Amino acid sequence: MSQRVLKVESLIQQTVATRLPQLLGSARTSVTVTGVDASSDLRQATVWFGIAAADPEPVFEEVQQLRPELQRQVAKVMTTKFVPRLALKLDTGGAYAQSIERLLRDT
Repeated sequence: MSQRVLKVESLIQQTVATRLPQLLGSARTSVTVTGVDASSDLRQATVWFGIAAADPEPVFEEVQQLRPELQRQVAKVMTTKFVPRLALKLDTGGAYAQSIERLLRDT
């Protein structure tokens, strides 16, 4: 992966992580940006979210509704010719790791 892609991913992650709590309000502090994967041509980027809640789906739906505003915020800070189109995904790696740990502990 090129340095340029890594820098763009980092910029997107910082921008979304900074702006998201302001958009969601203080009640949704359990949402974190766990990573960003940008395509090599920088036309698309997947933003991964970790949500520490018993049922993360309703919170993630709120985050998805904010995608246009997050897209605008990223466009404001980007200096590239193209602004990557953001796709939002729920990162379930943490929940999966917890379930495996629980299974190992219970046996």
